[in-house]
Amino acid sequence: MDLYEARDAVPSSKMKGWFSRDEEGKVILDSNGFVTITCEEENIVFQLHISEIDEKAEQMCFNVNGKDIYIDIVPWEMPENDSENEKPMDGDKDLIERLKDEKASTPTTSKSGNAIFPWCDASTKIFLKEYKEKKELVRNRKLKNMKRAYQEIAKSLMENNFNVSPLQVENRFKTLKRAYKNMMLYNRRNGRGKYICSYEQDLDEIFSNDVYDTELSVDDDSKSGVTLVAKNNSVCSNMETPTTKTVQHNSRLEAQNVKIIENLQSCQRLLRNLITRMDSKNKNANYMQNGVLQVCMEMRDLQKEAYSRAEEQREKANAQRETRNSLLEEIVTLLKSEKNT
Repeated sequence: MDLYEARDAVPSSKMKGWFSRDEEGKVILDSNGFVTITCEEENIVFQLHISEIDEKAEQMCFNVNGKDIYIDIVPWEMPENDSENEKPMDGDKDLIERLKDEKASTPTTSKSGNAIFPWCDASTKIFLKEYKEKKELVRNRKLKNMKRAYQEIAKSLMENNFNVSPLQVENRFKTLKRAYKNMMLYNRRNGRGKYICSYEQDLDEIFSNDVYDTELSVDDDSKSGVTLVAKNNSVCSNMETPTTKTVQHNSRLEAQNVKIIENLQSCQRLLRNLITRMDSKNKNANYMQNGVLQVCMEMRDLQKEAYSRAEEQREKANAQRETRNSLLEEIVTLLKSEKNT
């Protein structure tokens, strides 16, 4: 990925982070091997140890204070300018700005002398859209080979004011393919900071189900023959030697299976916790019911005892009343007899 492309490739909802670099563009490491990361928000600054950084990756993602920080790894070190005359003076700010504008608008040159097209977000999106269409045409034999497809893609880009050659288009595809492969391999082997790849959704669509080998040879006539032979051999040998894209597809499926297994294990843990809580709640409910029943039984016994005592008191009262009545009758009888005498 190009340095100036990454900022457009990451959605605005995600935060970008950058390595602290010196005047020569080299990453600054302290004595303990830590590099300082600065973010779009000035109040977020953190450090990473050099062992946590994979220099071969395009981009890494770290979660800091609940925010995903995306850091461009490539280029790890900025290219040095061999000509001292092209280095601006520290005080000449106008010259610095002019050189930055020229770098963003003018293609650079590789060591072999070939022009390097400064890919941006817009040109890359056009490339991916055209590549998916042209790859389908090649698969259906409506285009002869991928060399012709790269020419058509370059033509479409030039119609959109992007001056790019078929070779640069092919190199762009190889760069994106390498970044996608590195991301898939790393995320399958490691559980720490997850690597992300720009345009991952489009690359998934291109590579996940692509068992047709689009990497054909340069010779137009020999390309079709080589592809057909490879395809026939793969059918005869029951695909004993899977293509790179098949391996990538299998790697992606394996990573998805691992994630599904982790989710199932998490669901099982939640289910066990729920069952434990339900059992505890049922035990508590049974305890409460037994307690209420015991209290009711005690109240019934007390009520029986109270009724028995009341019955005894009633019988005593009746006996006393009968005794009193008999005494009163005797007194009345005595009084009557005295009155008569």
